[in-house]
Amino acid sequence: MLQIIFIIFNYQNFISSLKNMTMKDIKRIIIPVDNTEDSKKAVEKGISLAKLLKIETKIITVNDTHHFISSVVLEEKLQKETQNFLNSFKDLAKTFGVEIETEIIAGKPEVEIVNYAKEGDLIIMAHHDRTKGLDKVMEKSVSKVVVENAPCSVFVVKS
Repeated sequence: MLQIIFIIFNYQNFISSLKNMTMKDIKRIIIPVDNTEDSKKAVEKGISLAKLLKIETKIITVNDTHHFISSVVLEEKLQKETQNFLNSFKDLAKTFGVEIETEIIAGKPEVEIVNYAKEGDLIIMAHHDRTKGLDKVMEKSVSKVVVENAPCSVFVVKS
């Protein structure tokens, strides 16, 4: 119970501190997503913040399958599915009264998210705890790599 109150308190403090920032401090919100419920939570937080701050918001997804798929038909199907879930996030933003742009980028997610961000951006992203055991020691999550290398602030939404 105490932990839940602490998390809510920290999130409210985070939102309060963002209200005091000027527009020149945060110029754009970037929300990297995949087709998961965790990403939906990050989108909801990002959209709420975008509405509060009234700033440009981009939802991006990184397609790293083009290296592995040799079928044009399969690649087109995947592209269509990706655009569909991005459109669902766009529709969600409209219900909050926020207009967003979406973009599909090809490459490695942790590299492309960092390359996409600029100073003055705020990245809001989900953290998926998919690595277990020895893999957790050997492999860094996308969110961890982004936090360590991004040229801007990163707000990580835990699953």
